[in-house]
Amino acid sequence: MRRSATPATITLVRRRPQRPVNSYRYDAMLFKTLRIERRCARAATLLALSALLTTAAHAADFGYTLLHVDGGLATQASGITADGTIVGSYQQPQGQSVVIRPFSYRDGMYRKLPAVEPAVYSFDDVNDKRHLVANLTHRDRSSQALLIRGKQKTAIEVPGAVMTRVDALNNLDTVVGSYDHDPDQYGILTTSGFLWTEAGGVVPFDAPGAVGLTIPWGLNKAGTAVGVYIDADSVYHGFVRGAGGTVTTLDYPGSPYTQLMDINDSGDIVGFYQDPVDYIIRGFLYRAGKFIPVGPAEATQGAYPWRIAANGRIVGWYANDQGLVNSFLATPSTVGE
Repeated sequence: MRRSATPATITLVRRRPQRPVNSYRYDAMLFKTLRIERRCARAATLLALSALLTTAAHAADFGYTLLHVDGGLATQASGITADGTIVGSYQQPQGQSVVIRPFSYRDGMYRKLPAVEPAVYSFDDVNDKRHLVANLTHRDRSSQALLIRGKQKTAIEVPGAVMTRVDALNNLDTVVGSYDHDPDQYGILTTSGFLWTEAGGVVPFDAPGAVGLTIPWGLNKAGTAVGVYIDADSVYHGFVRGAGGTVTTLDYPGSPYTQLMDINDSGDIVGFYQDPVDYIIRGFLYRAGKFIPVGPAEATQGAYPWRIAANGRIVGWYANDQGLVNSFLATPSTVGE
């Protein structure tokens, strides 16, 4: 079993959270529910104050394009290049079950792979050279983490890991991801982060203060990684790890749950947090010390910005009132070249 990191629905409660019983790594696509411990009244007060200080003067100025793979049950965009190529994954029925398959999108055209084994095949990020990181998980739970450069596929595996997953890469083909290892007294696997280069191999790491889970979700060319870790009180914190290994915490003020998903070469960060008032997940862009809201109007049940390109375009996914999950492209009013 492993801890969950990317639920689509989060319920805030005051008692200690129940431990997840499913070890499946692709929790976000399977709509797992996570319970988090926090005092709501204090968090709501802090959040209201922070809103006045951080977001009131920064109205989100994006145009939104909604994305959906035809015939898919759910679509999740997870990578974007500077020239606008988007990659991600979608759910597709196969008999009595559902498989997860990768797609790419550019200029209004979708390209998708046929729904055959493995049960899960996802494109999780793409760089400006069109190189990809991808994850495969078969029905027998065997898996592969891949760096794909044209026709060349490089398997990345952390020695001794129960499971390795790649989550992001930069334009130098440096990769970050996470791996499961060493179950605790309850049988829950520990999840740690790693950085991989072709020359240096795997460098594992955990955020200071992390208890059981550290996941780096994004990486820029300078080698700065962003992600999430859990502390001893089951609070989820965002972190920024510099190229030298120094880690700092970055949380949305007043929220018990923050995840940082990506950072571009300008240092702009995208992520999401849980609103302690209505428990909805809301997206943000963090720039120059300010949190700017990100998410289409349709994201009534959650917005999850996932990647940000060098020119400021953002891709992610959202849930609507019907519980359907689709993706969005957020284009700032002034797009850098």
